[in-house]
Amino acid sequence: MNAVIGILAVAVVAWFAVGSIRNIGRGRALMRWMQGGLSLFGERTTVRWLGSTAVELVIREAKAPFAAVTLILFFEARDLPWMWAIGRLYGRRDTLILRGDLRNAPTIDFEALDVGSWSGREASRRIPTDWLVHQVGQRGALGMRFADAATLPRASALVSLAQRGASEVFRLSVRTTTPHIQLHIGLPDRRKSAREFFQCLQLVAEGAAG
Repeated sequence: MNAVIGILAVAVVAWFAVGSIRNIGRGRALMRWMQGGLSLFGERTTVRWLGSTAVELVIREAKAPFAAVTLILFFEARDLPWMWAIGRLYGRRDTLILRGDLRNAPTIDFEALDVGSWSGREASRRIPTDWLVHQVGQRGALGMRFADAATLPRASALVSLAQRGASEVFRLSVRTTTPHIQLHIGLPDRRKSAREFFQCLQLVAEGAAG
């Protein structure tokens, strides 16, 4: 029995080490790639690792249309096998999260969600119950919730624009209150231009601004 426990302990420690190294490596590689376009958002970025599963990049003095931007690289819990398995079951994937305060607040409120994703499922629980529903959405597809029916054409255009820049969009939130915009997407393809990627995100923010 002691031998089995010892083997399991070694296996867990080894998994933790390999998972942590993999996440940190992915984070560093992605941040190097992001340097090719991040200056479009602002010149000064504060970087902080939150364990081995997330890294936060904060731009407090951002360029228009932003007033401030936070980017979070959110990784699967590869360092803990049981958490990784549970996360996979509930749709948790490597995600880039953008949260922005805009210089001009939006005049519309809407949520576009992939309810099969972790991001979409969590956000759907906080949507006002009196909001209209355009489509429920399925795994991999975005459903739309909004406060006013007149919002739909503009919201659909912003979703299409976000999907041009990202391989997967899990959530796009535009609100009249801060944070004005939240975008949850799959990690960008580092074989493509970082500048073009950030230009697309910038256009989404400009379209959201009032």
